[in-house]
Amino acid sequence: MASENSGATPERRKSAWRRWPKWILLFLISLWVVDFGISLLLQHTRLHRKITARLESAFGRPVEVGGYNFSLWGGPTIEAQSVLVAEDPRFGQEYFLRAESLTVRFRWRGLLRGHFELGTLSLTRPSLNLVRNANGDWNLNEWLPRPAGAPVQNIPMGPVRRQAASVLRFGRIEVDGGRINFKNGDEKIPFALVNVNGALETESPGSWRIDLDATPTRAAVVLQQVGVLHLAGHLGGTSSRLRPALLELSWQDASITDLLRLARTYDYGIHGTMAVSISARTEGDAWLLDGRAELRHVHRYDLPLRGDNPSLNFIAQGKLDLPGARLELTQATLEGPHSNAHAAGVLDWNHPGKMPKEGEPGTLVNVTAPAIGLEDVLAWMRAFHSNVAEDISLRGSAGLNMTLRDWPPRVDRGSLVINGAELNGKELRVPVLLGSASVRYEHEILSGGPVAVSFGDSRSALSFLASWKLSPIQTTNLRVAGNLAEARDILSTTKALGWDLARGWDFGGPARCNLVWADAEYPWQARPAGTVDWGGESGGGSLRAPFLNQPVERIKAHADIKSGERRITISSAQAFGARWTGNLERRNPDADWEFALAADKLSSADLDLWLNPRWRQSFLDRMLPFLNPRGPSGGAVAEGKRASGSLSIGELSLAPFHASHLTGNLAIDGRRVEFENVHGEFYGGKISGSLDAGLVVPPAYHVGLQFTSVDLNAATAATPNLAGLFAGSASGQISFHARGASRADLMASLECEGSARVAGAELRAMNLAESLSSGIIAPGTSSFRDASGTFSCAGRKIEFRETRLSGAASEIAVAGSVDFTRNLDLQLQVLPAAEGAPRVTKASATPASGAQLFRLSGSLAAPQIERIAVKASAPPPPPH
Repeated sequence: MASENSGATPERRKSAWRRWPKWILLFLISLWVVDFGISLLLQHTRLHRKITARLESAFGRPVEVGGYNFSLWGGPTIEAQSVLVAEDPRFGQEYFLRAESLTVRFRWRGLLRGHFELGTLSLTRPSLNLVRNANGDWNLNEWLPRPAGAPVQNIPMGPVRRQAASVLRFGRIEVDGGRINFKNGDEKIPFALVNVNGALETESPGSWRIDLDATPTRAAVVLQQVGVLHLAGHLGGTSSRLRPALLELSWQDASITDLLRLARTYDYGIHGTMAVSISARTEGDAWLLDGRAELRHVHRYDLPLRGDNPSLNFIAQGKLDLPGARLELTQATLEGPHSNAHAAGVLDWNHPGKMPKEGEPGTLVNVTAPAIGLEDVLAWMRAFHSNVAEDISLRGSAGLNMTLRDWPPRVDRGSLVINGAELNGKELRVPVLLGSASVRYEHEILSGGPVAVSFGDSRSALSFLASWKLSPIQTTNLRVAGNLAEARDILSTTKALGWDLARGWDFGGPARCNLVWADAEYPWQARPAGTVDWGGESGGGSLRAPFLNQPVERIKAHADIKSGERRITISSAQAFGARWTGNLERRNPDADWEFALAADKLSSADLDLWLNPRWRQSFLDRMLPFLNPRGPSGGAVAEGKRASGSLSIGELSLAPFHASHLTGNLAIDGRRVEFENVHGEFYGGKISGSLDAGLVVPPAYHVGLQFTSVDLNAATAATPNLAGLFAGSASGQISFHARGASRADLMASLECEGSARVAGAELRAMNLAESLSSGIIAPGTSSFRDASGTFSCAGRKIEFRETRLSGAASEIAVAGSVDFTRNLDLQLQVLPAAEGAPRVTKASATPASGAQLFRLSGSLAAPQIERIAVKASAPPPPPH
């Protein structure tokens, strides 16, 4: 028997182990059945209304629930889906709370005692509207439970009448993916908190511990790096207005760009990062604040991030009285790498826009900055202004005292004292020194100076004196006076600081000025008045313009400026190969310049050398353009320049010819120059006419001239191919068209048209009468009473038409051409002087009866002549 029993025991044990999974499965099925059954009861019985009523008691507002689910898996839990909590009518008609789901966990201890005792309330994707009404009350005040012993209040809620005694107490509130909206009465504030996660937990009756994260946002504004807000600490029940409270608020990893967009919807083009931490605790109705804000790598959005971008620390302690709308700053400090400032006082926004009288409560903040390092000022300039030179340094210090009043705060009085400064850098010819200076603001007048800015030493300095009146009409007065040993110093200084005042121009040499900017809202809006002297007593000044290939040098000029009018008197200037004197005047800023100028000599070659853009680039510029530091050509600057006036030229060389004592009216429109009503002397005679020059690539010239009594021998001497061949006194008219930058180009493109009459004409290459008689070129000189005709030139050839040489014994008609290499192709028709010669325009012309016909060929140096046989002409028909 014993052996049988011992054999059965293991079998029974094995059977018992097999039954455990069945019991577990049965238990799980029972739990599921209970869950499902209670869920059906909650959904379709009075329990639905009862639980909803309990939620209404908890929230103190009407509640709508889409459905309920019950679960015992994680403890007794009721999940309400699609929950909508209505708002207290005192705060508007929009919902108070809306959640995708609301989960309530009950405590077993309360259930075993036969009543509901809430443990944890979990909200999934809730949206909460926080509203402050006109009385200053928040809609949150009546939500969370009151501390023990709080008085019972009956608050009308429409169909719901909640009594404080029936309020359910939550032990913990959890939020997952929430959103908090803010309203001021019926006005919805665009600011909101999203991605709210965390929990509120009861520590003791009427005391809560809070730990929440959130991301701030603003409607219709795209934010990329707004950072995360973290709120942690302890606070009292809402019925006690969250008192007592001790909170720690931090805001990390936020960009200044998104912070500004969040606050003002516009980022002002500022980049950088920000971190804020604030500690707050209650003291009665006030909040004691202790905070710190850090700004790092502040710079303009389109400038690269630099290691020396400015950073700031702001540390403050104060007392905030929200009911009294006052913030008392007990201590506030602003710290920079080389600077610091301190502030203390009261900010009061009870009466915005009203300046309190002396002794009345209101905003009053005193700001002192005993040490402002000018190195920090230069760093801020680099962060927000482009093209500041890398190698410049600014050394010095300043102090600030200021009083703020009114709301929003504005300066009531203040002073800024600069204790001297020095600017150094490789781009500066000499160090720039700023003497001690002060700027004061009082009674709505900002005044400064005098302050001296010296370049190298005190003998080269400018003095600044300024005032700025803000009320009742904002006006500015600025005076600048002084001497500069080198005008280029001030241009290089402003360029090193990022302001290119010259804009491609370059001014050099000594200068003296006395200028005033007055009666304008800002100095740059005013028109200056005063005088400027440029060039000094020796050496003179220099000017390089972006559309000139060479600098204007030895300038001595005086400028009078008043009411927008400019008058410049030039004592001397060396430009375009000439020495200039005269004056320029512009009656208003919109008018063209008018001038009366005189030059001792001028040539087309010099004009081309100075103005032709083709000569502006060097060999390296053409072959290695990436080494060219100048960028685009400044020729476009000249396109808009317009001026007109009178011009006198002692000597004008328009190769290969020269004229002297020219006067006329000159008009400049960009690169087009017109010289009209010209009168002057030309090789012993007089000329008049006009010149039209297009100084482009290549330059083009059109000249129209009338000339009288011109010495033909002297005029042709300017052309090597014609020198010494002709003489006489010529009168007539001619027009030239030529294009090119060199004499060869001009001669190749030359076209002309004209007519002339020469008194006492001489041909000095041969004795034409003996040559015609013998048929062989005879040396000597041919003289004529006069010669006249028309001519044209093109293709390096001169064509003669209707040309007649009148001598004592005969008339010679000439037709044909002479090219620029002195090759001849002429036909001469000789008739007795009494008969006269008919017009001959081409070689095939039929000669007159009794005329002799010859052909002149070869070159002027070695001409050849031959007689052309003339066929007898048929007798005229008898008259009818």
